[in-house]
Amino acid sequence: MRFQPLSCFDSSVGRDVEAHLAVDLAGGRTTLRRQHVGYPLHVTRGFHLDAARPDLLTLYLQSASGGLYAGDRLALDVCVGANAAFHLTTQAATVVHDGRDTGSRQRQSINVESGAFCALASDPYVLFPGAMLDLETVATVADDAVLFLADGFAIHDPRDSGRTFAQFASRQRVSRPDGKLLLQDAGRIGGDALRDDALGSMAAAATILIIAPDCRLPKMSAMEEASDRHGCLAGASLAPNNAGQVMRILAPDGGTLARALEAAFHVASRAALGVDLARRRK
Repeated sequence: MRFQPLSCFDSSVGRDVEAHLAVDLAGGRTTLRRQHVGYPLHVTRGFHLDAARPDLLTLYLQSASGGLYAGDRLALDVCVGANAAFHLTTQAATVVHDGRDTGSRQRQSINVESGAFCALASDPYVLFPGAMLDLETVATVADDAVLFLADGFAIHDPRDSGRTFAQFASRQRVSRPDGKLLLQDAGRIGGDALRDDALGSMAAAATILIIAPDCRLPKMSAMEEASDRHGCLAGASLAPNNAGQVMRILAPDGGTLARALEAAFHVASRAALGVDLARRRK
């Protein structure tokens, strides 16, 4: 029997982890064709939760280690086959621990083929004091496919130490299969900026990208209203190159932000899939 190291084992070294998920439409349902997921990541069995869209596969990506630690380098590769429908989400928010001047890094590579629907809707990252998190997503999306991508963060000081996180950085690059660049989006904020009221009274923020043809896009006002109803401030705009939409959200805390992201996902999925999806329980 081979034992995995405990999550607290030599955290200064960190972990290099690569995960691969590939889904395809087969027999009227989207199925997980290939997976390779190493510790600390884990995926549940697949769920088909929607009677109106039995082809839609939902997977929960879980962490068995208690979050991201200094030196962690995680890579996730997702491939969604033609006409498949796939929703990948997390079981809860992910805690990001003190980066110790090394930080944590997570990379995502996404390929969405013709006619497919792909939603990567993670709960917000919770940045503990000293946290340094770098996120990067590279996506290739077919002209008639849909990609819903959400990432965000909330700050939390569990010991009320008066410290804040070190840095949060996020980059997205989206292209067509022929290599045409649709958009690049990048942002970075440090904890010191929050001390200077960079987010005003808010303590959480997120970005949503929806890459889709016009006929499968939600109304921007509906996206904004869905988030605002939960006590957030949201603003949506058209993405460059007629690629889709971008929405920014500010929230007072992580729980409020998570509820707003969930509401936005349901508005976007209704427009893309034509039905109201069941609630994803966590």
